[in-house]
Amino acid sequence: MTSISPLKDPYSEVILLEHCGGDETIAAAARVSYAKDTKNFTDIQNKKLIKYMLEHEHGSPFEHTFIKFRVVAPLYVVQEMLRHRIGVSYNQQSARYTEFEPHFYTPLEFRESSPVNKQSSVESLTLPQADIRDIYFETLQTSYDAYKRLLHIGVAKEQARGVLPHCTYTSLYITFNLRSLLHFLKLRLAPGAQWETQQYAKAYLSLVKPLFPLTFESIDELNILYSDTYRNTLLSIF
Repeated sequence: MTSISPLKDPYSEVILLEHCGGDETIAAAARVSYAKDTKNFTDIQNKKLIKYMLEHEHGSPFEHTFIKFRVVAPLYVVQEMLRHRIGVSYNQQSARYTEFEPHFYTPLEFRESSPVNKQSSVESLTLPQADIRDIYFETLQTSYDAYKRLLHIGVAKEQARGVLPHCTYTSLYITFNLRSLLHFLKLRLAPGAQWETQQYAKAYLSLVKPLFPLTFESIDELNILYSDTYRNTLLSIF
């Protein structure tokens, strides 16, 4: 299994566990409307149909697929992922049942708030990075020490977890259909999306593109998404 570390640290991880369906599945789901789903078609014919559906907002055929990932991410990144609910299934490690390890996400560089977008952040040339890192590490250590002390005293895990930092790593399974994944990528590869969540979106994209080559060739040709070549022409199908 291919493993990607989206945040380039010892803990973050995205693994493609399994998938079902491909470009042929999508094309067949569309052709069943005309009872032509059992006939053989070439890649050229399938790509033409897929590209047509992308252009003309026919989304349901893309739902007849699934892609399952195992993800290790900071809690606050997981919270952003959980906002995507339609066509997505989640099962997450429980801090009620397991004792969490001191695995925390530490940014390589701390950003400052965007002056034009309150929901976004920008790189900073003025923040005292070393001082901030000291504060950050000190807080992480204090929080985890409190967590361990509470557990040692006998406090239930479901209550002791209340002192864990928001950057604590957790693991989960996430299953998308292709339509829901494309919607996720549309939003989380956009320039204003949180940087850390963008990195997970890029990991999903790199693992999924080889599974649906005709679909993603069409997406490339239509300039529909991606952070590096992001366009305002985003289809409502996603």
